[in-house]
Amino acid sequence: MAHDAPVLVLDGPPGAGKTSLLARMVCALGDDTVWFSEPNARLAAGLSAPVHPSPAGHSLWFLRHELDKARAMRRLATDDDTRLIISDRNHLGALAYCYATRAEDSLPYPTARDSYARRIAPELPDTVLTAILLVSPDQSLTRRGNVAELPRWKQWFDEGLLERLHTFYTDIAPTLCPTPPSIINTDGATREAVLAHVAGVLADTGLDQTARQLTSAPAPAARPALDERFAAAYSQLGGLEAFGHPFTPAIAHRGGTVQLCQLGALHRDPAGHTRLWNPLAAPGRRAA
Repeated sequence: MAHDAPVLVLDGPPGAGKTSLLARMVCALGDDTVWFSEPNARLAAGLSAPVHPSPAGHSLWFLRHELDKARAMRRLATDDDTRLIISDRNHLGALAYCYATRAEDSLPYPTARDSYARRIAPELPDTVLTAILLVSPDQSLTRRGNVAELPRWKQWFDEGLLERLHTFYTDIAPTLCPTPPSIINTDGATREAVLAHVAGVLADTGLDQTARQLTSAPAPAARPALDERFAAAYSQLGGLEAFGHPFTPAIAHRGGTVQLCQLGALHRDPAGHTRLWNPLAAPGRRAA
């Protein structure tokens, strides 16, 4: 019988609790799960880097990245060692930005939407589940301390942009998902309640064991330290500016070690070589 692992996409506006949920899932689910960290053009290099440093150039990079990721996920879905694929954002994040931004040199939203429909949608795996985590703009700001930690993150604290993002994820995003999404309003919801909701989505697809693993595992520390084995690579590749803060501890995965940060992840193989985590390039199989 053909094996097709489902893809679970986590998306939503800043401060909705997506990072906390992803940390819980990655730490709980182990080797039979593969995940894609949040796309980050700042960590792209060479031919994969954005062709222009403008908002439009970055949006085009995100859309191209999502096309590559859709093709990689389709291959991964048939891997017998992979029960579930998790994606931290997908095309919705790029489309949300194009819809909400008011930057003059941004990619027009209709252009971005049409690019998704024409190029990305036909390449997606057969089973894509989407969990949209919603949060009100006020709660988004409160949860993130109301002030951007770094200057380049300032736009994500603009109330107008947050209002437009909320509108997009509430009214428009559901029409841009391959299957009807699960929409979770996290205002006033506990992390356990959000986790249980997502576990229910997985159970509905037949992944009962995965759902039980998820709800029975303890939560990781809120902000773990960067593992010293990743310190040199983290610094060389841009540090806090490029990666943000770690949100999982270093965890064993398929014979190597991985640590996830807000904007990327680092992988250490059994030989001790440390590099960016990139399932697009070489999805690893479970160690024998």
